[in-house]
Amino acid sequence: MPDREKTLGKLKSELASLQGKISELENGSQSDKRKTVKTLFRWQSFSRTYTRRSAKWYIYTFLLLATIILILLFVREFFIIIPVLALVFVAYSLATVPPEIVNNSITSQGINNGNYSYIWQELDDFWFTEKNGFTILHIDTFLNWPRRLFILVNKDDKEKIQQMLARYIPYREIPKTTWIDTFGEVLLNGLHKLTS
Repeated sequence: MPDREKTLGKLKSELASLQGKISELENGSQSDKRKTVKTLFRWQSFSRTYTRRSAKWYIYTFLLLATIILILLFVREFFIIIPVLALVFVAYSLATVPPEIVNNSITSQGINNGNYSYIWQELDDFWFTEKNGFTILHIDTFLNWPRRLFILVNKDDKEKIQQMLARYIPYREIPKTTWIDTFGEVLLNGLHKLTS
């Protein structure tokens, strides 16, 4: 009986040491997998869409601004003038300053866009749109900010990027739009028709 208990105790201690070694090996291999990040695809693009504006666009924008300011002065809404001027300044800045070129990449861990990195768990779904001759990759996120990523893509790389992203997040055939997207599109189309 005592030999049997000694043998059983010895086997239990050997089993415990083997389980410890197995868990060490499993944890080591998992941490090695987490540390290894592979770049699947890399490309450069502008940070935003950009089109050169004609002198006619600047004239119409100035006339529209002057009209809005005169109406606001007439109805004595002085505090609204400042946000209107701020919006026009932003529009002017975006129209005159060309965008910078950023590096983008799809990795085994997520997406890198310029100086920002997003892991797959933070990303919801994606789709593509065309605007002013640019192909734009839209990616919704689960983050509070930014709620949506806009990344410019070369037309030749669109299919390759779509296949790689579809491995990790769902692809939408029909773009997801909100009332803000619709309002912005109507406003931009109206300004474009006005200046054409």
